[in-house]
Amino acid sequence: MRISSVFSLLGLLSPSERANQRDADNRIPGYVLEYAPFVHLHSSEKFWPCDIAEHLEHVTPYLNYTPMASASTNFNLTNLDELNEYSNGRFVYLTSDDNVEARPDWLGGEKNIPEDPEELYKRIAGHGLLQRPLGNNDATEIHGGRSDAPAVLVVVNKGHGVVDAFWFFFYSYNLGNLVFNIRFGDHVGDWEHTLVRFINGKPEYVFVSEHFFGEAYTYSAVEKLGKRPVIYSAIGTHAMYATPGSHPYILPLGLLHDETDRGPLWDPALNSLTYKYNHTSDVLLASNLTPQAPTEWFFFNGHWGDKFYPIDDSRQYEVVGQYHYVNGPLGPRFKHLGRKKVCQGRFSDPCAIHEWLPPERIPIVDGVGEGEDWNEDERDPPIGGKG
Repeated sequence: MRISSVFSLLGLLSPSERANQRDADNRIPGYVLEYAPFVHLHSSEKFWPCDIAEHLEHVTPYLNYTPMASASTNFNLTNLDELNEYSNGRFVYLTSDDNVEARPDWLGGEKNIPEDPEELYKRIAGHGLLQRPLGNNDATEIHGGRSDAPAVLVVVNKGHGVVDAFWFFFYSYNLGNLVFNIRFGDHVGDWEHTLVRFINGKPEYVFVSEHFFGEAYTYSAVEKLGKRPVIYSAIGTHAMYATPGSHPYILPLGLLHDETDRGPLWDPALNSLTYKYNHTSDVLLASNLTPQAPTEWFFFNGHWGDKFYPIDDSRQYEVVGQYHYVNGPLGPRFKHLGRKKVCQGRFSDPCAIHEWLPPERIPIVDGVGEGEDWNEDERDPPIGGKG
């Protein structure tokens, strides 16, 4: 342990020394943004990226399908972790204040469609608010658009030269896919992510999340704009893929397909909440790029959407253990940020890394059941990482 770390633990560092140490701990390496992914959203998407802060304005914490006594509190990104006082937050569900089948505007996030940067420039410049800087016709041209819904960047230093950059994307609603014209797997709240793993400052692997599974690739295999990986978000489910087109997967009910295309191109690096996370001590710091970003929301242990609706709810149905509406998801802290392997799945799952596009397999999934969850051993962030 460094001497400065010992002094810090003993409280012997001066305020300025503590500030300098914190600055070193929360600094995002430049290569993380240099290789930040672009995301093609689907051209026919109805449920676009959403702001997690705004999402909290439209939900109420529920426990056992009942509004909690603390529901009168205005929960936001700076106090959401206080819900862990109730059953450790384990069974708390941030439940929509609106009937989701009425499709309220906040659920769709249409205002957050990434805007073409050239069109944005024209609109702002037209009001005399911005002038194009001189010498802007160089190789730094921005290809992707900015969304008003911030992405979340969590950078984890695994040691031995390994740095994982997790890019999280939030949507207020997940529209499930159809099987025999019957829709399954809808839920409020949707967290998806892409991981870029660096070794000694060089991008080596890219992982894209797909439902309860995902695919890992070598960096050299994936499509790129310049140096930056290009990822595709499926219509409705927002599952992430490395190519446009149709992506089959198998549930107990039959064969489903996600669909991706070259719709609006989102550059999450233009608007993100950025953090450094120590997976061994479970400490999150707002990074030097967004030093005022709140951290408390990250430690909320519950679900970011409704609990799956009871079968006597007119909106719900069940076929062979698969439900129309399922549980809202857990947050980024429960996406195995301390993983040793690149893939997200259970610690015991194998992790194949593809050197070509696309992978030559059709995933077989156990099914969504009542929605995302992990058993207790897998749920808690493990000290030191696992699997």
